[in-house]
Amino acid sequence: MKKLILFIIFCLLTTFVFSQFHVSTNSRIDFTWDKESDDWKFESEDQESLTFFEFNKEFTMVKHTTSSSTSGFLIKHQEHDEEDGNNQYILTVVSDVGNKYMMIYDIKNENIRFIPDDFSQMVKFKIKSSWSDEK
Repeated sequence: MKKLILFIIFCLLTTFVFSQFHVSTNSRIDFTWDKESDDWKFESEDQESLTFFEFNKEFTMVKHTTSSSTSGFLIKHQEHDEEDGNNQYILTVVSDVGNKYMMIYDIKNENIRFIPDDFSQMVKFKIKSSWSDEK
């Protein structure tokens, strides 16, 4: 009985937490993976890069809007990482053109990162603000 009650509470909280959710960003930083140093190498930063992320209520899709384009992503898998003081969602996403990425919504460090399957590069967006629509 306890498990059933906890499951119902979890479902209700998940629905509330993931009602239409929005994130605005104000900077884009590009990195490439350096095999020799086994670390990310800074490539460039665009401090004028304003973008928006919109997560649907079910947290199964996200739309990313920039000044020049809009991309859609299916969220195939998600997990919440709270180990060692982390507070981030690690998402496996597929873009509307079929590219696969790991998308990390890092609440603690206020950024969203995209890393393709081949781990060759990383794009990090600094979060300006986030909010959810009220029901």
